[in-house]
Amino acid sequence: MKIIITGATGFIGRNLAESLHDEGNQITATGRSRQVGNQLIKRGIEFTACDILDQDSLKSAFSAADLLIHCAGRTADRGSYSEFYQVNVVGTRNVIDACRQNDISRIIFISTPSVYYSGSDRFNVTESEPLPRKQFPYGKTKLIAEEELQSAAKEGISSIILRPRAVYGRYDGTIVPRILELSAGKKFPLINGGEAMVDITCIENLASAIRNCLAAPVSSWNQVYNISNGDPVSVREWFSTVLDIFNRPFRPKNIPGPLAYGFAGVMEFLSKMSQGRIKPAMTRFSVGYMSRSLTMSIEKARQKLGYRPGISNREGFLRYREWLEEQKESE
Repeated sequence: MKIIITGATGFIGRNLAESLHDEGNQITATGRSRQVGNQLIKRGIEFTACDILDQDSLKSAFSAADLLIHCAGRTADRGSYSEFYQVNVVGTRNVIDACRQNDISRIIFISTPSVYYSGSDRFNVTESEPLPRKQFPYGKTKLIAEEELQSAAKEGISSIILRPRAVYGRYDGTIVPRILELSAGKKFPLINGGEAMVDITCIENLASAIRNCLAAPVSSWNQVYNISNGDPVSVREWFSTVLDIFNRPFRPKNIPGPLAYGFAGVMEFLSKMSQGRIKPAMTRFSVGYMSRSLTMSIEKARQKLGYRPGISNREGFLRYREWLEEQKESE
């Protein structure tokens, strides 16, 4: 298949570009990092540098294709609503317009389960449950982007929207590196003792879900799907497992949720007053993410996409460690 990938120089997009290329698909990778783009080119992948906010660069990067995988977006845990809106909403509109101009009629969109966050514990959440009205800018703008894609169905552009939770694996520069960084301190902070139950997703399982999307029947399109490893864990177990695999000490220190949330609010205020010079050690979004349980049902993906997560939580972390070791040896 001929597949265009936006955000292919980011964590998820790069993994998809490489794995789908290795399976014999014709990949056109797009993204902002020319450095990563050059590495993709060395693997034989076509790359065009472009920004989804630049309509002209999108027009030159896109061409007729079987489908597009839209991974580009703003995923930071802090920032103004307008910053998130520009990238996640306006950028998605630009991508849809570029697909329309190039007769691309199918889009797979990487969204987020952050749209489910309500400030309360939630378990086995399905895609059909009502969504909270009040959301952080990230989740809210990704949800608007989903609505833009769903509206495009009226014009003949079909979409599959995936909501993978806490993706980790090779090229991850956020989740596992942050856990390892925190382990260097005297104590490892755990909000509410790390009792919150969460889903996590290794990149290989997400790639498997997307491969299933490529062959999905028409009836499976224009739908939203939760994606995870299908094995919820407590935050404490999640972090301790990673540190065990990397042979790092785990010295947990409990931080009450209200205290962490208040501290995060102060840090965000100081960051705003300093115009970003002070980077908050934690944000209200990250505190909510780690202090409240959120597990999801993946039954819909099992039934309509044939999704079967084949790699366990621990196996995913072991693969990540092996990849890191290979990178160090090649340097």
